[in-house]
Amino acid sequence: MPIAREGNNECVCSIELPDDVFPQHMIDFLKESHTNMTHIIDQELDKITKINDTMKVFEDRVKNLTEKIRDMEMNGIKDQTDYTNTKNLIDNLNQLSKDLHSKLNGTDTDIEHLLTEVNNISSIVWQLESFDTNSVLATHRELATIRKQLADCEEAAGNPNFGLPSAGLLAPEFGKCDKKVLVNISKPFIVKLNWRGFNYRYGAWGKDFAVGAKNPDLFWVAPLNTDERLMETYRLYNSYSDLLLYKNQVEKTLSQYIGLTWNYISCGQGSGTILYNGSLYYNCHNSRNLCKLDVATNKVKRKSLEDAAFNNWFSYSGINWQDFDFAGDEKGLWVMYSTESSKGKIVIGKLDPDNLKLLKTWETSAYKPNVTNTFMICGVMYALQRLSAHKEKLFYTYDTSTGKEGTTDIIMEKLSATPQSVSYNPNDHKIYMYNDGYLVTYDVLFKRLPRKERRSVANEDEQTALIAVSGGRQQFAMIQ
Repeated sequence: MPIAREGNNECVCSIELPDDVFPQHMIDFLKESHTNMTHIIDQELDKITKINDTMKVFEDRVKNLTEKIRDMEMNGIKDQTDYTNTKNLIDNLNQLSKDLHSKLNGTDTDIEHLLTEVNNISSIVWQLESFDTNSVLATHRELATIRKQLADCEEAAGNPNFGLPSAGLLAPEFGKCDKKVLVNISKPFIVKLNWRGFNYRYGAWGKDFAVGAKNPDLFWVAPLNTDERLMETYRLYNSYSDLLLYKNQVEKTLSQYIGLTWNYISCGQGSGTILYNGSLYYNCHNSRNLCKLDVATNKVKRKSLEDAAFNNWFSYSGINWQDFDFAGDEKGLWVMYSTESSKGKIVIGKLDPDNLKLLKTWETSAYKPNVTNTFMICGVMYALQRLSAHKEKLFYTYDTSTGKEGTTDIIMEKLSATPQSVSYNPNDHKIYMYNDGYLVTYDVLFKRLPRKERRSVANEDEQTALIAVSGGRQQFAMIQ
């Protein structure tokens, strides 16, 4: 406070500081610790550089020694000098490995020292915060948290696929049709080339498409022969890792050598094949029959699909012999085909997986030779149309539950011109494509569903912050 003194014009001000100001000695400690940390980090970076150089020298010497030993194995030891040089090379390599081991051990000690410095600084910072009587730092953090929550809510409102827990939205469950709305498809992910090589450009592959399958992790790959028609062999893998590593595979052949000739009656035709609950479903070769092959017992069931066009009469655009296209989704087993009476328009058939009986059919207005492929999601057929060599468009839908047709505009990228096989799997929300010999997957993105109950936001420090979702709107409240 100001104090005026009589007899002169001097004004003296006195300041009373509270006891809980920021202590200077702690600030000085922080500065010193920061300097030490910077020095230690510089030293560690220098050590890493030296270790990296030593590793390169070590690698070069190992290569030289390997070549020297290989030459000795092939041609023998030339003389005593040759033997001595090789022994010296081994001794030098041994000494270099010891030096490298010593440097690495020394690094561990310095890293522990660095971690100790970090812990000391963290402790001092938390102590300093206790002197913040106006709660400036705590308020700043709380404001940052609220801003983050507000940004999450705004993004969730404009992006139906926003997936953070604080958005209050749920992804549709696997295998269920709880108002699933397809909104987008990811970029393609190349898994690998089919095991038969580049020449086998046509075929089908995927994971068991049945909800509640006997072996849900069973993968299969069925390349067509180079005639782009005959499915003669296929492989099974019990896991995704087995598929990637070409191990533990079971390869089976469908053709039979009978009476000095090959019989293809059990073989498939075209790339419309799928695996559904442990059985392959496909178009029986050279017929309008549907085939069901139990991959465990190798037993085949056949069922004629009356009036169905076959033998490349109404196949997809740019694809031969795919007169029957099987699909499995949340609602069961389907087949897309055409008939003489439909004059090339796609007919959707719901099948009984056990006896291949056609339960119900829907005739669409989509002309099959103008469509490059189709797949089913929750009883809705999605049709693809070629845009360019590397892009397809989902342009047409048919909902079997309502009998209504619709349009959509979702772009689907691809590796090359023709998507030979396109199938959606309800167990992982992925699309499996066989594209010019490559096994490709896509992630399918659905509109997320709002939660109907009050729930905590993703903030472990604030237990009283809640987001309530009601009528599609989110409200943020702090409970006192």
